[in-house]
Amino acid sequence: METIRFEKTYTRDNCFIIQEIWDAAYSQDYSGNTNPYLPFKVNYLKDGAIEFWENLRATEWLDDSILKKNMDDAKFFEKIAEEHRKIAMDIRKMTEHGRLDTVEDLQRFLELVERGTYTFLFFYHSAMNDSTPEDIRSTALRLRDEDAFYDDADRIIRSTIEYLYPHTAGLTISMLRDELPNPPDRSTLLSRFDHCIMMIDGTLELIDLNEFDRRRKDFEFLIEEQSEADIVRGNTAVPGFVRGIVRILRRKDQVEELREGEVLVSPMTTPDYVPAMKKSSAIVTDEGGITCHAAIVARELKKPCITSTKFATQLFHDGDMVEVDAENGIVKLIKPSK
Repeated sequence: METIRFEKTYTRDNCFIIQEIWDAAYSQDYSGNTNPYLPFKVNYLKDGAIEFWENLRATEWLDDSILKKNMDDAKFFEKIAEEHRKIAMDIRKMTEHGRLDTVEDLQRFLELVERGTYTFLFFYHSAMNDSTPEDIRSTALRLRDEDAFYDDADRIIRSTIEYLYPHTAGLTISMLRDELPNPPDRSTLLSRFDHCIMMIDGTLELIDLNEFDRRRKDFEFLIEEQSEADIVRGNTAVPGFVRGIVRILRRKDQVEELREGEVLVSPMTTPDYVPAMKKSSAIVTDEGGITCHAAIVARELKKPCITSTKFATQLFHDGDMVEVDAENGIVKLIKPSK
């Protein structure tokens, strides 16, 4: 039996329903060929944020298929981009009031998100692949950077579910699409919110990742371990030097918790994090590079920023005093919280 290897790529707090749609989109390419390296992803929900553990062979297969399509048919990208614009317009029309009124409306909305994922993935992978023809890649990069498709979709999905089913408030991330007509009770959703594994093959288990890894002999999770007790190292996005109190933000609903002058430590940032970024004295992320959202906004704000630390949200805790040396890409624990 061949072992399937999974690597952690992102952490996001977009709901399981979006992950189901995203994962399904990797099942075939734009010529109708089935991806031979499924499953594409294991979703690990932990404390209200989802870690993406990707089968990179499945990702690379789609990436190569999209590159071939771009090389063989230069017009196909234009067709996909135009289709995505139309879908985005249809979604904006459906979401003018901030939520939908019925389960049936939400199901129709999710069908649009499915179509939008099909188009989004094409320009997303076109942007990420260095071998993409330059004229296509530059347009794809612009479209990717301008696009707020999934954050907008996630917002509508959550607000609609909470309107229809008030008991799900704050826990809609852990609902599945086929549960929309009859959601689980709040205690079930809360248990999932704390920690669970979800895959689109029907797997849904209240289990942590390490135990799941031990159980699934056909899977191998490449789990890295932090080697230093009080230091993380990453990439300097904006140089500077700051000492401050840590505030861990794993989810958008935590943004208002950050106080003026605290050091923002997060798996990643999105536009929803900007109010907290403005109040912070420095920004530290587990993920990202010099062109990620955190780096771009930190440069605009002229705030020290270190990205790609991998372990900052694991090593540090709310209230820790840390030293952010963004000249050398080092964050050091000075005094732990009480």
